[in-house]
Amino acid sequence: MALGWGIIGIGKLADIAIAPAIARQGASHLAAVCSRDLGRANDFAQRHEAGAAYDDYARMLADPAVDVAYVASPNALHRDHTIAAVEAGKHVLVEKPMALSSADGQAMIDAAASADVTLAVGFHLRHKATALAAREAVRSGRIGRVFLADITVGAGKGLYPYHTWRADRSLAGGGTLLHQGTHAVDLLAFLTDSTIGEVTCQLDDTEADEDVFTATCRLHDGTLATLSSHQLHAGTRPDWVLFGEEGWLACRGGTSPFPGDELTVRVGGGEPATLASSEVSAYDAEVDAFARAVEGTEPVNGTGGDGLRLIAACEALYRSAQERRTVAVEAV
Repeated sequence: MALGWGIIGIGKLADIAIAPAIARQGASHLAAVCSRDLGRANDFAQRHEAGAAYDDYARMLADPAVDVAYVASPNALHRDHTIAAVEAGKHVLVEKPMALSSADGQAMIDAAASADVTLAVGFHLRHKATALAAREAVRSGRIGRVFLADITVGAGKGLYPYHTWRADRSLAGGGTLLHQGTHAVDLLAFLTDSTIGEVTCQLDDTEADEDVFTATCRLHDGTLATLSSHQLHAGTRPDWVLFGEEGWLACRGGTSPFPGDELTVRVGGGEPATLASSEVSAYDAEVDAFARAVEGTEPVNGTGGDGLRLIAACEALYRSAQERRTVAVEAV
């Protein structure tokens, strides 16, 4: 039977990416949506042909037609919405960051385990064909030991409405680091199949919601990396590169959610060769992968544990910027 999805939080991402991806996923359909404003919920449900609209997430979670909850509410609400969903027996795909503290993230993981449901975090870039091909190339030793990585994300206020809850620190928890820099942080761990050990971070403003984030990192396997994100100009330099002792991997468009990106590899003195390109959006690939994970036909790509490690890294990054020093990432 097709999976019935329920959406909590019908902002722009749900509207332009996730709801359409659910409609295109062969084993899924949009069963229900929820917003505090019932009028908005009804409008969203009509445009995306959802089965029902609610202004109370507990009522939506009680709907037997809902098998999966996609949680895209403000960051500070992820914990409560996720725990309510898993306790209602729903599988959950929660947007990043999964929570604003490691304690809340762990509570979400524990609740999902107790309820025996699937929990995943919305790291859509993990699902791009280029990222998957690069991870396999690194694992197979195609470019030798990776020693340096550089990843940049630039979504921009022109693409998303940052004047909404994203501008409220009590709901968002921070600025560009949490809005899109998290994707660079997670992608680094995914591509290298390693974890971040220590960070040195700078923000353009440590007293307010930052617009620019940059950091250097040392992974536990010794790899050094530079990460950055900003929300000042839309769609700027969405690329990444990994340098190995025997070659390099470079992906033009690799941090954009859209198809058309291209991964190239160069080994030794040879010419660059194309390894992969993405034919569908990262959101379509993410929804499709989560549906298969719920069905049990493939493992979760972006687990609660991955989400928890991201929180720990972000906590260290903010602490580094505030204290102006290198900070170790707490092991989780």
